[in-house]
Parts: sequence; structure tokens; C-alpha cells
Amino acid sequence: MLLKRLDVPRAVIVLIVGGFIQSVGNSLMWPLNSLFMHTVLGRTLTEAGTLLALQSAVSLLGQFMSGFLADRFGPKRVMIFGLVSATLSVGAIGIFPVWSVYVPSFILFGLAQAFIFVPLYALIHAVWPEGGRRGFNLLYVFNNAGVAVGTAVGGLIAQVSFRLIFSLNAAAFLIYLLIVFIGVSERTAPIHLIPPKEQTERLTKDKGFKVLLALGGGIFCTWGAYIQLVTILPVVMNQLGFSLFSYSVLWTVNGVFIVALQPLLNWVIHTWTQSFKRQFYLATVLLTIGFVILLGKFPYISYIIAMLILTLGEMLILPAVPAAAAQLAPSGKKGAYQGIIGGASSGGRMVGPLLGGMMYDFGGGSGVWGLAIVFMGASLVMFFIYGKIVQGFPVLQQAEQPDMT
Repeated sequence: MLLKRLDVPRAVIVLIVGGFIQSVGNSLMWPLNSLFMHTVLGRTLTEAGTLLALQSAVSLLGQFMSGFLADRFGPKRVMIFGLVSATLSVGAIGIFPVWSVYVPSFILFGLAQAFIFVPLYALIHAVWPEGGRRGFNLLYVFNNAGVAVGTAVGGLIAQVSFRLIFSLNAAAFLIYLLIVFIGVSERTAPIHLIPPKEQTERLTKDKGFKVLLALGGGIFCTWGAYIQLVTILPVVMNQLGFSLFSYSVLWTVNGVFIVALQPLLNWVIHTWTQSFKRQFYLATVLLTIGFVILLGKFPYISYIIAMLILTLGEMLILPAVPAAAAQLAPSGKKGAYQGIIGGASSGGRMVGPLLGGMMYDFGGGSGVWGLAIVFMGASLVMFFIYGKIVQGFPVLQQAEQPDMT
């Protein structure tokens, strides 16, 4: 009812509700992957980090492919292919939770996710272009509401059965598949399709392409740091004597904060940031502070405080980057621009676990958080470059402004 009062199109509501359902299922699994590999399958964190890096490498390739394919064939078709692949790959792990099945299925799942979320962003902007950043922010909020629900029960379910975790995740993707197939029509999403040869030839000549590269560099470094919260933090907390449930609660708190702090976020955007570049600057500072707190081996309350600060930074940066890319993209290349941003994100998620796992195996948790701080420093530099390039292109100044409605 709230979404209808906000004049959100029906197709966007379908995508957002479906996103919530898959987020509940997916958040049962993703915070526990490293722990599952380490404690159940008996693999080292370097092995776990290597597999996560391989998955992200495949996902990176998939991000680029899916973006161009979405522009070529339409985002709904590409998204359905991704949802079918995700259902089958995660379902296979649920049926056969052994290393020989886990490795190929986990890698295929990374490719499948790329074929879901890149066309999803393109589809939301195509269905509701006048919504500006609101469509991306609503998807982000509902996804994280799903995270709050999923992580609240994920740790408890994992203590009973990891197999059930993967099976429920597959069921959630299946439901999302049915919702998108039935509830979203391509006719509601007018995409300006262009031939692939013309697509690739013109992409690097776009006035906004340099801006896009700087934007991609910033989100690459941000994810290189942020992914450590998923891959390394659960193991660090476990070694410090905290329970699996205590770690899952942090992600529940993260989801609750994202929903509850939306008024604060809107106030910050309206009164202080007022542009994407200032939004990115503030986000990198907040994320850095959160990782500094994690450097110390403090009581559990410090992890709650760190998660609050990290969440505020996340709220400012994660939905804003695809929104900025969507506003930069010319007609016919919405998918390609989202694919480049998604590829940069996957690149960070690929490099982060590999370096984080090595740092932990040789230097412990403190080394990992030091690495995260270095990543955030590099991210701030890239966003500073992004801001400078935007100033040099007056035609892009309007695109750089976030939607304030």
C-alpha cells in the first residue's frame, strides 16, 4: 500500500517484492559460506578465499556479458536465465553438500547472480526513469529488510542443517523466477536496443565513460574492503569466542538499521551531501571509521557500534553508485553501464577475499582490517578523481546530482 501511495509502477513493486524474497533466502547462506567451507568441509581460509575469488572472477565476466546482453535482447530475458541458473546451482548444493559439488555450483551461482542483478538495475530504470534514485533505493531497502529477516534465522537454521540453508535459498530464487516471469512485461520496460558492434564502438567515446571508470574504481575498492565482513569477520569472531548466532545478529542489526535509518539518510542527503560525490566522500570516511573500530579486540557492543557506522556508510554508497551510473548512461546503454559498475563490484569481491584470506592466515584479524582501511583510502582517491572529472564536463553536472524527491 505504501508503494502504491508513492506512485511506484506495478512492475517495480513486483521486482522489489521479489527482491525481498530472494534476499531472505540468499542471506541465509552468504554470511556463512566461509564458515561452512572452513568448519564443515574442512578447508583453510586461503582455500575459501580462493574459491570466493574464483566465483567473483566468473561473476565479473558475467556482469559485463549480462549488461551488453540486456541491451541487446532485453533485461527480462537475461534476468530469467540468471534466476533459473541460481535455482539449479544452489539447489545442487542443498542436495549434495560436498566439496566436489560445492565448487562448480558455487562458481556457477556467481555467474547466475551477475545475470540477475545487472538486468534488474537496468529494468528498474527503464520501467521508472522518472523515479531517479528512488527505484534503486527502494530495492536496496527491501533487499536489506530481507537480509535482516534471513540473518536473524540463518545462524539458527545452520546449527540444525547447512543443507536446509541451501535448499531454502534455492526455493527463494524459484519464487523470484515465477514472480518476474508472471508479473513483469517487457512492454512496461521500453529499452532502446542497439546492435552489439555499435554498442562496443561507441561505449568508450561516450562523454561519461571516464566518469564511469572512476566510479567503477571507487566501488571496486569499497567492495574489496566491505567483503571482509562476510568472509573474515565470522571466523575472527569465532576465534574470539563469539557464537555463530552473535555474528548473524550483526547482519540482522545491519538490515534493521538500513530500514530504520532511512529518515536520517534522507536528511543527510538533503542538507549536507546534495551531490553524489559528497555522498561518496562521507561514505568512505564512515566505512573507514568502522574498520578502525574492528582493529581492536573490544567487547561485543563494539561490533554493534562498528556495524552501525559501517551501515551508514553502506547506505550512502551502495544504492547511489548504480543510480549515478544510470543517470550517466546514454539511451541504449543502460545495461552496459550497469554491467561495468557490476563488474567493478565483482572485481572487489574477487580480490578482497583472496587478499583477506592470505592476510588472516599469516597476520590474523588485525592485518585484515588494516587491509580494509587501505582499500578505503584508495576508494576515497578514486571518488575524488570522479568528482574532479565531473567538474570538467559541464554536460555531466546535472547527471551527477542525486534525485532529491
